[in-house]
Amino acid sequence: MSEESFEQSRASNLEKLTRHINQLPMLPGVLFQLMKLNSDDNEFYDQVHELAKSDPPLASFILGYANSAASSPNHKINSLQAALTRVGSQTIVELITALSVSKVFIPSQPEHKAIWKHSIETAVIASFLSKNTHHHEVDPEMAYMCGLLHDIGRFVLFQFAPEALNETDIMGWSSPDELPLVEEKILGTSHTEIGFIACQKLNLPPVVASVVKHHHNYNIFRNTQAPKVFRELVLIIQFADFLSVMAIKTPGWAQLSTDDLKTHILAHCIMPNWGQHALPLDMIAKALPMLITKSDKLAASLGV
Repeated sequence: MSEESFEQSRASNLEKLTRHINQLPMLPGVLFQLMKLNSDDNEFYDQVHELAKSDPPLASFILGYANSAASSPNHKINSLQAALTRVGSQTIVELITALSVSKVFIPSQPEHKAIWKHSIETAVIASFLSKNTHHHEVDPEMAYMCGLLHDIGRFVLFQFAPEALNETDIMGWSSPDELPLVEEKILGTSHTEIGFIACQKLNLPPVVASVVKHHHNYNIFRNTQAPKVFRELVLIIQFADFLSVMAIKTPGWAQLSTDDLKTHILAHCIMPNWGQHALPLDMIAKALPMLITKSDKLAASLGV
């Protein structure tokens, strides 16, 4: 294909996808209200409680989760307040976020569920990293939301261009940095560009849209022109992305010793472009099995 034909095809594909994106339903209002809350506020628990009460299906979902094996209750929980106490407001925020997004991007086919599983894993790992590393200025809720939505462009593709998504996977990619290159060959665009347009359509916070747009730009962390907190947030999402893909594409990784897993992470999940990143490799090698298990439980509760 000539360069001119390729550009025409690229423009046509992007125009069609943008038209479809404009038909997306808005995310549930409860998620937009959740975005306005501050987890450091003394009234955060009560505010989450009020939000959950305002949405009966959501309240039922939270009660069901609190009584499920995922939270291992030792007695029947009959009230939303008891459910919040049992599960914790942080986990409830994660549930509300994931459930809200799943109402728009319904995971039905196996390949759709695979993208959802990866997104949930990225979110859970990113939240953990923000709470347990020196990146203390990165808000865990924002890290979780960005992790969950980082591949929103792929959600759009599986709804509106599943054949392109399938062709991408058939061509093959083994690590996150390879994926946008494969997409460019097939579509002339990538899920980052599509995702950025979707974020704008859904009125998501600008920081979320920026992370979606730049999560495959591995030079961001060393770009001192960008705000420090944003650079650290993108780094966390990128590392979590690599860890999830590694876990998905490396059968038997969970049987590795902590030292061997750390070596594997060093070889497959660290980009040279990051420079002096100070990522907690020892901590994540120990915690990764637990984080994947937590992700699996959340995915199961969402029917993924």
